[in-house]
Formats: sequence, structure tokens, C-alpha cells
Amino acid sequence: MANYGFEFRTGKVIIDHERCKECRNYACVKADSIFGVGLLRIQDGKPVLVTSPEDAKKRCNECLGCELYCQAYGNQGCRIELESFGIDKLRV
Repeated sequence: MANYGFEFRTGKVIIDHERCKECRNYACVKADSIFGVGLLRIQDGKPVLVTSPEDAKKRCNECLGCELYCQAYGNQGCRIELESFGIDKLRV
């Protein structure tokens, strides 16, 4: 699996570039341009950051659109991992 990703304030975006090879609509990038701040672009048939990972961490508005649209309209290659903020400690 060829994972590509970046962190944002409360989590991480992980993109499986192997799945992106078969994608024809790049729903993640479209969603980022509509709901996000335009951090992603297509380069060599794969979504990549247009900025540094450090800048992306500050600029991402955490809309979650890249994952939602990729799962619904793309090739299910984008997923988001969110921090639990200590919720594991609350489990009994």
C-alpha cells in the first residue's frame, strides 16, 4: 500500500495512492476545493498537497469533505483518523 498523508490540528488525512490509480473523478480534491481550503491537487494522477505539511496542518479547516466524497464518489482511497482526546480513558 502506498500511503500518502498529512496531519491537521485534530487528526490525519491518509490517502492510498494505489487506489487513486483507478480513480477517475478525484472526488477528494473536488471536495477540498468546495468545502476545504484547496490544499490538494492532482500530480501524476495522485492527490498531493500544494503546500508543506507544516502549513497544511495550520490551514486545513477540518471539513472532512475529502474523505466523505472519496468514500461516496471516488475510489475509497482517502480516510481520516481523528484524535480521541482521551476518550479511551473514559471507557469502563
